[in-house]
Amino acid sequence: MNERIMEIFARNIVASLPRRKKRIYQFIESVEDMLAQQSETREQFLNLLKDQSPYHQAASRFNMTIGETVRIMHEIEDEITKKLELKIKNYKWIDYTNRVNKFCTKTNNNKQYFLIIS
Repeated sequence: MNERIMEIFARNIVASLPRRKKRIYQFIESVEDMLAQQSETREQFLNLLKDQSPYHQAASRFNMTIGETVRIMHEIEDEITKKLELKIKNYKWIDYTNRVNKFCTKTNNNKQYFLIIS
């Protein structure tokens, strides 16, 4: 499967999460991404994760214990994984090139148009 399609599916799944879960997930992911960008090596990244724990930051920010934060994050990740697997299993590409070219006067003949259904 195309990695770009998987990213789109994952973003849509995250966007459909309940507000609180979405905020927690996005907060932890953004802190992890920031730490990864600051790191030049895997070891440096792991040290930053230890020193600036995204889970501890999220627990503080959302008034939860670290245990609650870890549990909720695991629930969220499991939910995302299950929904993503289902989307991957059920998605289809439908070639719409002829239909687009038929109805649009200004189309690029070098392009193909696909509808992705999941």
